[in-house]
Amino acid sequence: MSVIGSAVRRGGLVAGAAVLGFAFAAAGYLWWGTTAAALIAVSAMIGVVMALGWLYRTRRPLRFRGAPLTLGVLAAFVVHIAGVVAARDIAMTLVGVDAEAVVERTWTTHSRGSQSHHCTLHRTGGAPIPRKLATSCEGYGRGDTMPVVLDPRGRFAPVGGPKSDLPAVGESQVVAAAGLVLLASIAIGSVPERPTRARSSRRSRT
Repeated sequence: MSVIGSAVRRGGLVAGAAVLGFAFAAAGYLWWGTTAAALIAVSAMIGVVMALGWLYRTRRPLRFRGAPLTLGVLAAFVVHIAGVVAARDIAMTLVGVDAEAVVERTWTTHSRGSQSHHCTLHRTGGAPIPRKLATSCEGYGRGDTMPVVLDPRGRFAPVGGPKSDLPAVGESQVVAAAGLVLLASIAIGSVPERPTRARSSRRSRT
């Protein structure tokens, strides 16, 4: 196989793994909530980091290869953390509608010194909203009315509104920039070892 073909194959495998991991994490966030998304995203990030490590360990020698590798790892974290939130906001911008909801129940959780505020909602007419609010409920108490963005078909959890306040554009720009950095890191690491070097290393191992 030619050097170019091998580089495309190697880079395509790593890029494909990164895309699949992000897609599963975003789907988990949309359909199953934060906990499922976090588990999937952590697993996906570990997989991408290991794939990048393999890519740079087996590539043609490169001076200062630690710099593009480190940037690629950082970009992978940004894509998987900010990307799932951006995917949710984009989805709600496309399919959601502005509405008002009444806070039904509130509670807080604590993690590593930080406090998160959660709540369940029902419509102003009394109809229940099956899933809890996906964004923070800080500042609202039981019986308060708040603006939300709802999926009319009930597929996604509601988010705090109005829809015009969802930062989908800014989040998309951040994720796109991180994605380009990750792709550049993969491209740099995709150049394979020279065939003669690979053969000599195999002989030395045997």
